Formats: sequence, C-alpha cells, structure tokens
Amino acid sequence: MSADLQTKLDTALARVASLSEAERRAIFTEFSPERIRAEAEALQARHADGEDLPLLGTLVSVKDLYDESGQVTGAGSRLLAERAPAGRDSTAVARLKAAGALMFGRSSMSEFAYSGVGLNPHHGTPSGALVAGGIPGGSSSGAAVCVGRGLTDAGIGSDTGGSLRIPAAANGIWGFKPSQGLIDDSGVHPLAPSFDVAGPMARDLALLKALVEAMAGQSLDAEVPQKLRLAIPQGAFTDALSDAVAALFEAEKARIAALGHELVAVDMSEIGAAIGLNRIIVSVEAHKIYADDLERLAQVGDPRVLSRIRFAETLSRDEIAQAYARRAEIIARFDAAMAGMDALLAPTLMRLPPSIAEVEADFDRMNMQMLRNTSLVNLVDGCALAMPTPGLEPGYAMTMLAGVKGADAALLAIAAALEARPG
Repeated sequence: MSADLQTKLDTALARVASLSEAERRAIFTEFSPERIRAEAEALQARHADGEDLPLLGTLVSVKDLYDESGQVTGAGSRLLAERAPAGRDSTAVARLKAAGALMFGRSSMSEFAYSGVGLNPHHGTPSGALVAGGIPGGSSSGAAVCVGRGLTDAGIGSDTGGSLRIPAAANGIWGFKPSQGLIDDSGVHPLAPSFDVAGPMARDLALLKALVEAMAGQSLDAEVPQKLRLAIPQGAFTDALSDAVAALFEAEKARIAALGHELVAVDMSEIGAAIGLNRIIVSVEAHKIYADDLERLAQVGDPRVLSRIRFAETLSRDEIAQAYARRAEIIARFDAAMAGMDALLAPTLMRLPPSIAEVEADFDRMNMQMLRNTSLVNLVDGCALAMPTPGLEPGYAMTMLAGVKGADAALLAIAAALEARPG
C-alpha cells in the first residue's frame, strides 16, 4: 500500500476507534477494519497494475440499504437484520469500487429510510456533526455524520423525500438528489419506488460531482449562462419559514444577486398545496413492500415508522388513484413554471435543525418540518442539491438548488458558479 493511502487509512481508522461504543453503533451498522484494510490492499494492487482509478482511495461509507457482496442489507431494521448476506454489489457500489473508491463501513439510517430526522431506536441516533445533540438528519444519518466528522470523504445514501439533502444540511456538507433514472438503483432496498433515488454526499462540490459521475457511469459536464435566471418560488418552499431561515435566505439572495445573477419570483402555490400527495404515495408503496410483515413489525419495528406505513390502510382506492393522477399534473405544472429558468433557489429546510431531544418530544411535527422543502422536489420529480451556506455558524447547508428532471449536469455547474465570490 502506498504511504499516502496507508496514512490516510490509518488516520480514518484511528478516528473511528476513538469513538465510544455507543457512538460507533449509532453511526455504523457494520464496521470491520480488517475488511477495509484487505480491500485497500486489493485497491493498491490494481493501481500498481496501471488501472485507471479516478477515485483512488476515496473513503465512502455505504448506507445500510445498498447491497454489498457478503454483507447483510438491513435497512436500519431488526426485521431485516437476519436476512442472508447479499450475493453481489449493488450497481452503484460496484461502479464506485471500479473507480477506486474504498468502501468504509455501512452507515446507519432511519428504519426503512422512512424519516427526515434520522432517529433509530434499534442502534441509537448519532449526534449531528455541527451541534452536540443536534439531529443528524434522515434518513441517511450515519453517512452524513461520517462526512461531517471527517471519518470519510463521502457517503452514499438515498432520497425519497429529502434523505440526502436533509442530513447534508444538518451536517454542513454537500448532498445531491439526482433525477430518477440517472443512477441505476439495482440492489438498493426500496421504500417508495415512485420517489426513491440513490445519490452521494461529500465534503466538497468537486468530489460530489465525481461521485455522481461514477455512480451514473457518465460525465455530467454542462455549460451554463454567465448570468443565471434563478426562480424564487412563491407559495411553496419560501412560505412559513422560521425567522432565522427567512433572514438567512434574504442574505443568500443578496449574495447571489451581487454575483450578477437574476432572481425571478415564480408562483408555485399550487405545488406547495399538493405536498400531502407525498404522504399518500410513499405510504401506499411502502405498505406494498411490508404488507406481509406488519404483525412482526409491531413487535420489532420502530412504531413511528409502522404508523406511517399503516396510514395506507386508511385510504380508499379512489383516493390513491387520485393522488397519482394529481402528482402527474403537479409535475407538469413545475416543468411549465421552470420554463426559461436555469434553476430554482430555496432554503434547504424551513427551519434550522432541531435537537434530538426536541424531535423525540414532538416527532410528527418536527419530521414534517424537516421534510417540507426537500420533499417538494421529489413531488415534482426534479433533481436538487444542498450546498453549504457561506458565513453561517454553525455551518449548515441551508441553500438548495433544484431543477426539472434531467437537469443534473446543469445544476452541478450552477452550484459551481454560485460558489464564486464577487470581484
């Protein structure tokens, strides 16, 4: 193994070793230094043989819903913890390994990926990286904490209603929700296939883009206008913000306008009013997956997750059909509203991340608040990223860019443009 990779690996493993047992269990569902060192040796041998490895030695945690050969895909649940190990890597993991990334443990998550706050009663909830006792964000909680605490360079997770962008926001890192279909999700345990997408989080934008490209198996380069037209949504995303987030967003708009970009108010009130469709469709699709396991889940599952799955039982066939039909209309409305716009600009969250204690005391309301803005992008079948907000302390990633389905390359290029500083 090269000295550089050896040093990097030793440092990362030492950081994990310094965690308390409770911290480690809350961040990782599986962590084997022996396995990681063996894979690092194999990676170094490939490099020595001249193989092109653009992500050589990049440490990536794997959310516990991605299949990895020889590992149990538990999806943060006691229900699945005893299933047989996966026989092969999921497509996204295989592509990252092919590019030279080193898989650095399986990261914890909300059970079945069904929460925006990151609580898990089975193995514990990790504290966010920025504020002691703060939520990690969900559902890709452990992955974001790994990056935020410097245990890994990146983490891969999933996003059904914000499960990449919410934890990215809470831990001050970059998180990307790709368009559905950009990344092959074969071998990724589902929650609601109409919304689920696989994607990465990373410490910086350049690495985030490299990870997306590796996972997608294609380059994502785009030219964008020097002067961007950014939609500022009205009636959705920006309504009912907390005072702190409202002030923060005004400052971000001023910063971006000073870069020479045009901010355009766009009415999206019809989209905002349709947010309840997500609850219906996700519950219905999750119920289809776990219908045969409900009695068992009543014994071993997270009751907060089970109650959301069982919400589907209160819905009629007509209500379900209407929800799917209405979502199709809302997607068309969003696409029309974004005509002539380069991207949408909004706060990632409607309020700053609360503490774990606050969420445990008022779960339903806090979970809804964390999901509100991010889940609107899933509703409209778009793509989006959360980016760290300049000058914010703690350094939450409270700036979100979003675009229509297929605008992934442009969105990454726009994010790079908005990182620039005037003068």
